[in-house]
Amino acid sequence: MHILVTGATGFLGGVAARELLRAGHQVTATGRDPVRAKALEGSGVHFLAADLRRPGAAAALLPGVDAALHCAARSSLWGRWEDFVQDNVVVSTDLARACSERGVRLVHVSTPSVYNSGRLHTNVPESAPIGPRFDSLYARSKYLAEVQVRSVLPEAAVLRPRGIYGPGDPSIVPKLAQALRSGRLPRLSSGEVHTELTHVLNVVHAARLALETPAAGVFNVTDGVTTPIWATLDRLADVLGVARPRSRLPAWMTARLVEGAAGLLEQVYRLHPDAPEPPLIASGVRLLTRSMTLDLSRARERLGYVPPVHPVQGLEEVMAGLISAGLKP
Repeated sequence: MHILVTGATGFLGGVAARELLRAGHQVTATGRDPVRAKALEGSGVHFLAADLRRPGAAAALLPGVDAALHCAARSSLWGRWEDFVQDNVVVSTDLARACSERGVRLVHVSTPSVYNSGRLHTNVPESAPIGPRFDSLYARSKYLAEVQVRSVLPEAAVLRPRGIYGPGDPSIVPKLAQALRSGRLPRLSSGEVHTELTHVLNVVHAARLALETPAAGVFNVTDGVTTPIWATLDRLADVLGVARPRSRLPAWMTARLVEGAAGLLEQVYRLHPDAPEPPLIASGVRLLTRSMTLDLSRARERLGYVPPVHPVQGLEEVMAGLISAGLKP
């Protein structure tokens, strides 16, 4: 099968391009980072430079392609709404339309951040009500992208992987490690907070199943095992050789009050059009203070999804990588 991978110079897209090539598929990739593009070409991936914002760019990538894995996105909790719309909604819609016109199968990578504003936080199914409020501009834009993609191409598969991590992860574990080393991460919860993460190879495995097996609809994707956030942070602190988060909030300062303060700070920062990311973001606070687990029944039954990488193995691998990279003091 000839597969197009967008966002291949990013974390997930790069791993996906290499793994799909290793699985015997012909892979064409596109992305924004020329240095990582050369690395992909060195591994045997055919790379095409393209600005997906340009009208017609998506269609120009599809001749000879059987399926597309859309990993490209503006994945940030902070930014301008116009940029989120352009990069996440418009680009995704254009690609879906081009796939529809050419009979190309599409697997679209979304996010379970779309659930965060709901009341259900345990074993959340894909059918859970979504909106009208969202925790972040990112979540809102990704949901609108889902709606547009499924409207244009009902046969598309939409994946919602939770908290992607793994070797080369530029976001989750490195940022937590940085916060721990700074000593400025307070323990925001008196009790444990449970969530789920997804090793990048598990996401790629789910994507490969969706590419190889026609299965339309939305699919939650995780490691399938609940992860205790604060116990994991304690373990990460021990590995890095730094102090565990100990200082708790004053009794009068609840997690929700911190969220409110973060939201107010965001509003102040947005008053300036070129404002940098504020030091505290409400949606970031919620990730550390609110539990969320996902129901994987649909992915298991329709895709045959069984996560090949266990989170204990995956997290230990990532932590070992931090030490080898020189992040341990």
